[in-house]
Amino acid sequence: MNLKYTKITFLSNYKLPFNFIGSTIRGAFGHGLKRVVCINPSFKCEGCFAKDNCLYYDLYEKDFNKFRLAFELDNSLKFDLYLFEEISEKTPYILSSLYKTFKEIGILKDRVKIDDFKILVNDEVVYDGEFRELRIENEEIKMKIVESNESKDITLKFITPLRIKQDGKYVRGNELNPSSILRSIYHRFLKLKDKKPQKLPFTPDIEIINKNLKFKDFGRYSNRQKTKMKLGGVIGEMKLKVDENSYNLFKLGEIIGVGKQVTFGLGNMRVIDEG
Repeated sequence: MNLKYTKITFLSNYKLPFNFIGSTIRGAFGHGLKRVVCINPSFKCEGCFAKDNCLYYDLYEKDFNKFRLAFELDNSLKFDLYLFEEISEKTPYILSSLYKTFKEIGILKDRVKIDDFKILVNDEVVYDGEFRELRIENEEIKMKIVESNESKDITLKFITPLRIKQDGKYVRGNELNPSSILRSIYHRFLKLKDKKPQKLPFTPDIEIINKNLKFKDFGRYSNRQKTKMKLGGVIGEMKLKVDENSYNLFKLGEIIGVGKQVTFGLGNMRVIDEG
């Protein structure tokens, strides 16, 4: 099965006063998106006549959202916004929303407006002070199973907290099992394809070489839900020897994210080949 996606990259030299920017970006972008697409005079989603054809509703009000944020914990206003499947066809609306969010509405409590920024689509610059001609060719990544005995030495690096459960409890450190990560990635892939959860289509062959993991917490208050949200999870590295199918699925996780609350930027991971 192929998964269609578009990666939008936002780059600015502005520094935020905190290193977990996910809540701020998600909230500000949502506000900008609603300003661009909402046609309801009440500006409310509840009972809206247009919600079945509303991009804001698709991205913010449904139980499962086909986008995610990715960034590093370094205070920089730099992030990737991944759009999946049919949502990737809405890229022009997303670009307009990002422009309105940062250029016209502003971010943080003081509504700081950002004047100097670039926007890239699939690594091609589309805005650097003015919009260029937009030619969108969506990327695709394939979920494939191979028959191979080859193994690879890799390091999994969890850049932002991985919020994931094992045996009904959230993992808080080195008890993290690589198979749990694979299942999470596969289940998310199936959801993005509008398919029901299934067992892994292969048996992982993984040797754990070492782990260096710890729990990092980022709480936030949700004005929309009127409650405090927990955004804590595992960060650090895990060195593994893995079979080829596991390797391919971990690589898929680089694109789609892993674990819970990826729309806030959690579950951003990298696969580093060790040769």
